[in-house]
Amino acid sequence: MGARAASGPDGPPAARPRLSGARDALVTLALAAVAAVAIGSVRAPAADLERRVKETSDVYVLPPPDDVVTLSLGYRAALADLLWSHVLVSQGLHTFERRRFENLTLLLDSINALDPTFRDPYLFADALITFQASTTPREEILKAREIMERGVKHRPLDGELWLALGQFVAFIAPAGYLTDPDEKAQWRLDGARMLQRAAELGGGDAGISWQALGGAGILGRAGEREAQIRFLQRTLAVTDDEELQQQIRAQLDVLLGERAAEAYRRRLDGFAELWRRDLPFVSKTMMLVLGPPRDTAYCAGGAHADEPRCATTWRAWAERLEGEDESAR
Repeated sequence: MGARAASGPDGPPAARPRLSGARDALVTLALAAVAAVAIGSVRAPAADLERRVKETSDVYVLPPPDDVVTLSLGYRAALADLLWSHVLVSQGLHTFERRRFENLTLLLDSINALDPTFRDPYLFADALITFQASTTPREEILKAREIMERGVKHRPLDGELWLALGQFVAFIAPAGYLTDPDEKAQWRLDGARMLQRAAELGGGDAGISWQALGGAGILGRAGEREAQIRFLQRTLAVTDDEELQQQIRAQLDVLLGERAAEAYRRRLDGFAELWRRDLPFVSKTMMLVLGPPRDTAYCAGGAHADEPRCATTWRAWAERLEGEDESAR
């Protein structure tokens, strides 16, 4: 009798957890069933609503670029990365939905302000801005050029950025987006000069030099013969690609004439000889930066100051070498 009283009205103590677990399982199953019924009842109306309702415009919620910099609280590069990720994802979504990415240039301005040396936004700006579901208006073409010029301002020694800018200004924009003939001609000339800078900076990258070479043809067709010659000469001075050297030499032979071409080849051969004799283990660009080797003992006193071997700059060396050629004639 005492044992029955101890067990209580709900049975022995060991049975109570089992009963509680069973109740919890039943409650969970009931809630899951109710949730499944609720979800099933709204799926079809929600899908129908999603098909009928489409986004037609974007809302830009960020303040002006300078204020975005302030709001970053010092985490400028991190916020720039976050916005750049948003740009790439949103570009894909807008393309899939076949509508313009209206806030793209505003976001690029903020990214540039947050991290002015962040390379990728400058490098892909023209592709992102022009690859849209509708015709790109002229003001956005101008904006693309502005952003890319901002890039070479902050990264002035980046040959690939100069190449992208030059190709956009010289070829892409005039061919597909600009309509005024005078504006097209001016953009092509501007782009050719940008390509010249790309070729100068891309001496160690033959791919950049080859792609930039088209700028010389633009200058030639525009009647800028001297500018075309300078373009080719500067490219030849920095490139190590033998095939490209042969291509440029052939063009210079035509542009300069026999006598001038011969004098120019003599300067090139003289430079190559000094390079091999003095510092053959450095690049051609480094040799141009260091300047011509100078025989200090021979040049002391100024008696031989007008000779090429006593020149302190490559320009002076070339001028004195030309002077010797004239004297020989």
